[in-house]
Amino acid sequence: MKKIIKLAVMGLDGHGSVFTHEVNTRMTNARVVKAMPYPTAMVDEKKLAENIEATRKDGVEIVADIVRLTKDVDGVLVLQDDGSQHLEMAKLLVACGKPVYVDKPIEVTASKAQKLVELYRKHNCPLFSGSALRYTPEIKAVKADADSGAILSAMTWSPFMQNQRMPGWIYYAIHAVEPLFELLGPGCVDVQCVPGQYGPTAIGRWADGRTGIARATSGGVHGYGFTVWREKKTVTTTVAMDTIYQGLLDAIVEFFRTGVAPTPVENEVEVISFMEKANAGMNCII
Repeated sequence: MKKIIKLAVMGLDGHGSVFTHEVNTRMTNARVVKAMPYPTAMVDEKKLAENIEATRKDGVEIVADIVRLTKDVDGVLVLQDDGSQHLEMAKLLVACGKPVYVDKPIEVTASKAQKLVELYRKHNCPLFSGSALRYTPEIKAVKADADSGAILSAMTWSPFMQNQRMPGWIYYAIHAVEPLFELLGPGCVDVQCVPGQYGPTAIGRWADGRTGIARATSGGVHGYGFTVWREKKTVTTTVAMDTIYQGLLDAIVEFFRTGVAPTPVENEVEVISFMEKANAGMNCII
């Protein structure tokens, strides 16, 4: 029987309490045992206090310093919703030498994301980042269907919501860009963005000649999905919301068990670069 992976969470302004509840109520191979809130501009003091109390009720010890947070755990999750704080938070953890998962976006600019990746590489510390939309059953099924031939092109979609700390695509439309890269892989060399009344559309050109489309919707149905054009089949599907976190949580636990990220963290730098270029096309500058 595999041992239970003990996790610590840093950041409780959003996903921290949500992920903790998912792990501690649904999973048998992992448990969040400690959590540390971090100053945030994403929620007010009342909401942060509610998140802290919800996390405590899930059987988690609330701590106030990095030493206590990282002691006797197998890994740390940086789950601050404010991606612009991820580099500063990750810097505080790298010395502990334990695997670290950083919630999406890994950072809000490609330059900051690259600094984070290089910092962890320098310290030989395992690092993983990614959106839950990379690890859904729907994405896994399409990627496993080798009999239908190579993926020639893909289109993905997700909601588009604005946030001044993570402008344009960075805050929420990343949920369209992440699965696009999961389907097509890295190697995007050019991005064009078309603004629209009901959300922008970004078109990427890959080095091998393929194209990928990310559609960010600010009107109509609030949902996620994709179309994949293969050599022998075209597939269009929506993503079920009730299973949206489980694949990512499974990937995170396996990462903490092995120290090997399922997706090279360098790919996340390219994801941020894609969105920066898309933002430039919308005249949305960080």
